[in-house]
Amino acid sequence: MNQPNPHAVIIGAGLAGSLLACYLARDGWRVSVYERRADPRRAGYGGGRSINLALSARGFSGLAGVGLDDRVRQRDAIRMPGRMIHPVSGPLVFQPYSSDPGDAINSVSRGGLNLTLLAAASERPNVAFHFECTCVDIEPDGPVAIVRAGAGTEHIACDLLIGADGAFSAVRGRLQREGRFDYSQSYLDHGYKELHIPPAAALGLDPAEFGGYAMDPHALHIWPRGGAMMIALPNRDTSFTCTLFWPFRGPHGLEQLDTGGRVESFFAQHYPDAAPLMPTLAKDYLGNPTGTLVTIRCHPWQHAGRVCLIGDAAHAIVPFYGQGMNAAFEDVRDLAALLARHGRDRGSALQEFEAVRRPSADAIADMALENFIEMRDRVGDPVFRYRKRVEQTLHRLLPDRVTPQYNLVSFSTVPYEEARRRGRELDSVVAHVTAALPMGSPESLGDGAWERRVAALGAAALAQRGAGPDPGGPAIDITPPVTPRLAVWPGDTPLSREVLCDLDRGDGITLSTIRATVHLGAHADGPNHYGRGAPGIGERSLHHYIGRCRVVEARIGRGQRVRPTDLAGGIDPITEPRVLLRTGTFPDPESWNEDFAGLSVELIEALSARGVITIGIDTPSVDLFSSKDLPAHRAILAGDIAIIEGLVLSAVEPGIYELAALPLRLMGFDASPVRAVLRRVPGHPTGNLAVQVRDNGAPRARPS
Repeated sequence: MNQPNPHAVIIGAGLAGSLLACYLARDGWRVSVYERRADPRRAGYGGGRSINLALSARGFSGLAGVGLDDRVRQRDAIRMPGRMIHPVSGPLVFQPYSSDPGDAINSVSRGGLNLTLLAAASERPNVAFHFECTCVDIEPDGPVAIVRAGAGTEHIACDLLIGADGAFSAVRGRLQREGRFDYSQSYLDHGYKELHIPPAAALGLDPAEFGGYAMDPHALHIWPRGGAMMIALPNRDTSFTCTLFWPFRGPHGLEQLDTGGRVESFFAQHYPDAAPLMPTLAKDYLGNPTGTLVTIRCHPWQHAGRVCLIGDAAHAIVPFYGQGMNAAFEDVRDLAALLARHGRDRGSALQEFEAVRRPSADAIADMALENFIEMRDRVGDPVFRYRKRVEQTLHRLLPDRVTPQYNLVSFSTVPYEEARRRGRELDSVVAHVTAALPMGSPESLGDGAWERRVAALGAAALAQRGAGPDPGGPAIDITPPVTPRLAVWPGDTPLSREVLCDLDRGDGITLSTIRATVHLGAHADGPNHYGRGAPGIGERSLHHYIGRCRVVEARIGRGQRVRPTDLAGGIDPITEPRVLLRTGTFPDPESWNEDFAGLSVELIEALSARGVITIGIDTPSVDLFSSKDLPAHRAILAGDIAIIEGLVLSAVEPGIYELAALPLRLMGFDASPVRAVLRRVPGHPTGNLAVQVRDNGAPRARPS
């Protein structure tokens, strides 16, 4: 007999609750969402409290799981590739977030994004929203949500009750009455208040200078004032939302300014370039509410496989890394995946969810507090800016070995705890470099010589961290022997050899000609194999084919597409830019079988979101043999990911390796055979290949 669709009740129709409704509805759940506010689609979204957010790679990864990433990019997001620092006097200073100009965070309106997610969830027939319904209690062992609507109270039974109701969660408040529930909250001595900068035209400024904005919209603007700061993020209507982060008391305190005259006088002195852009400054300052900044930690996040907390309800953080929403969207993605994987065993799903997510939540809570000090006190410090210059130079010159903590947090989906660990390791490398090359070195050496010294010192420090005799051990050949017996795609050209000269026949040399498909054995596909007008394999950057990689076992049957949930250990441990998938579904390179596994679009997009640039597989193709429309190839083309097919991974244990699988420089060709080898990197994510390859193919020495 068919089981009825399970029923989920979500308390909170904010960002996390609305996105989770989309996921669970997609997976067949009947979803009821209860929200104490009025429906913002009719009532409008109330401002006055932190309505701007920074959306980055983790948030987009969560949105992509239900196909909403492009919608949000088009409707809600404004790219910000760096910070614009506003000193009290002197020129503005732009600090890019990354050496890669493609890296950016995105300004979004909390209200606008919430409306987008509400609309997306409402498109699904198995989602029902109930507004102006306040959760007043729950029965955790039911589970049952007790909701007050108007003058009455309703008891709603369900299979799973999820608290997505924010930092002061009613669901968590009830769980706190259970035995052995740990809870802590810690407030900063700072609060926040929202202000407003209108469009350029409203200020009598030239709208053409910044596309209608009063300032450059493609930056997060910061006014650091040592113990206090103001930030400004752009809105789609060409205004800016400004937020003060000031102490409550003291000479720069929120409670210090109690009249319009004092407000305007203070801003003219401390924020002289911003004050003329804020015609409603005094009204906004005195009229808008003052918010508090709190970090909340708790444990456990779930009760008996029936109740679960996500987002701020489980782990509220201060906003100084711009990751609260992004972390919540990661919660949603991971929770939905685990519920789908474990089926009716929701207890195991919720336990694994907390085990996976709580270390990350604790790590980003700590990093957010640390980043507050950086934004408030350090971004205007010349010593700090010099250290950032060194860090970005190392990242640009040693991209396979150096990734700054900010990049890992904001532009990847590397687990937060891993980002923090690697960030601290990089801090020691930067300290080593700056000790040898203090401020003033670029001017005395010249920029080119200074960069070479930074790279050499950084590489030496990295090598010292991984010192030891040849830790990679012997090379592991993952290439099948290339003989006429090697199987090729049906209808393609098998290998044949014509011997033109032969020493055994008395000739002075042995000389051969070969004829074969370029998709022979272990081979790298050129993008023009599956994309009209795309480059050939000879034009492909060698960066894709040499460097750190991870071998991952895919637990998949023959003839199926690998999804993220099929990866042994899941997708979260993957932090390397190259991934090789061991499916075991094409076991003999000399005996063709049509039922080998392929890749799902979901997996490819998830790996792309984690920064993966190369995918290798132990089958003849990333698509199934029967596929006509090649969805995996199309997704790979969209993500600009390189493909290596036909690898032999049966004897390779999962883990971290250095990969070398260089294709021939066959200009305009659709593929090239490769000789693919691995070297193990025991206990260390960075490697020791003897050369680093530039995009133009010219190698330069790098310490082993």
